[in-house]
Amino acid sequence: MSASTKIAVPRSEEDINQPWVQQVFNKADPDVSISNVNIKGPIGEGQGYMNSLVAFVATGSKNGKEEQHNLVAKLTNFKMMDTVDYLTAEDYLPLDIAESKFYSVAVPDLLSVFPATTKVSEDVVPVPKCYFATSDQTSKMSVRVMDNLKTQGFSIKPFPQPLNLQEMKLAVGALARIHGLSHRLELQSGVPLPDRYDWLLDFHLTKEESYGVSYKEGFKGFAAAFPDATDLLACLEKLNTVPAVNEAVKDPARVKVLSHADCWNNNIMFKYEEGKATDVKLVDWQTPSYLTPTYDLVVLFMFQSWDIFSNQRDAILEHYHKELQRTLGEKKSAGLQLYTLDQLKADFRADCAIGVFERLLFASVLPSSQQPDLLRIVQEIKDWGVI
Repeated sequence: MSASTKIAVPRSEEDINQPWVQQVFNKADPDVSISNVNIKGPIGEGQGYMNSLVAFVATGSKNGKEEQHNLVAKLTNFKMMDTVDYLTAEDYLPLDIAESKFYSVAVPDLLSVFPATTKVSEDVVPVPKCYFATSDQTSKMSVRVMDNLKTQGFSIKPFPQPLNLQEMKLAVGALARIHGLSHRLELQSGVPLPDRYDWLLDFHLTKEESYGVSYKEGFKGFAAAFPDATDLLACLEKLNTVPAVNEAVKDPARVKVLSHADCWNNNIMFKYEEGKATDVKLVDWQTPSYLTPTYDLVVLFMFQSWDIFSNQRDAILEHYHKELQRTLGEKKSAGLQLYTLDQLKADFRADCAIGVFERLLFASVLPSSQQPDLLRIVQEIKDWGVI
């Protein structure tokens, strides 16, 4: 995983050819010799709608043995500006840069925190394997060359279908590993992540005005679906969690971690065996941020069913907590290593206001299948007194 600027950033699929792919492998795995590149064309599922995604097959050999690599090149694409009103090109470019840095800098750092005697698989960090990622400030283009997860049996569960219990446990377990590894990195290095990574985003904090406009549109959709919920609507109309997020980030009493910050169903890919989810990858790391662990959790829960949110929540949070502590290790000295399950549950409730705000950003067109469950979830959060 390299971020060299010596390899040109392709502007289109025509630039993804044998010489260019060979350069990528010269950095990623010098023993690989690429003989042919077969472009399969654009894809959409699994690694984002905000970019051009070009699937291709690189054929070659390593140490005399033939190999075939199913890959995807994720390229900067400004066409999405036509559909996202609150995002300008100036806002968008840092997202591409942040994702390139996440794969080229943060993922190797997360892998490095394991003891030298421990054999570490790249699967420990539950994201697509990235062979090359970089941004070119001159052309304002970025590229990430990653495994094509779809060819490995991974897929996104089509929204608005909610995740089931097994899928939720896999998803929160993956978050726990990212959160835990990032906290281990801070403890071992003694350097806070914002000081280590100047590319971490505070997008949700700086775009208060734009997010407010999107929230108002989402609120209209919610109000159209539930016109009789007058007390709840009066509460939601006044909701603005951007200051609340800002306060949480600035609160020194709350531990922060490397957060996905956009972890909902469409950014999660599962692998299934006999209809059961067995593996997971978190994709679309364009908003890596420094936030509380429960930020990712409440956003994820807000897109699920009432049964998952209310009846299965404790079991899912317990699974997250166990995976978090396992990732942190046995030494109980500071920070998240002292984080109890009760604290996690309390923080989850407190941060649910953020989850409601994020969910309503997508409520301008509310699928009828989700309406009853979402109403019950938001009403319960209101009853908790956090909105």
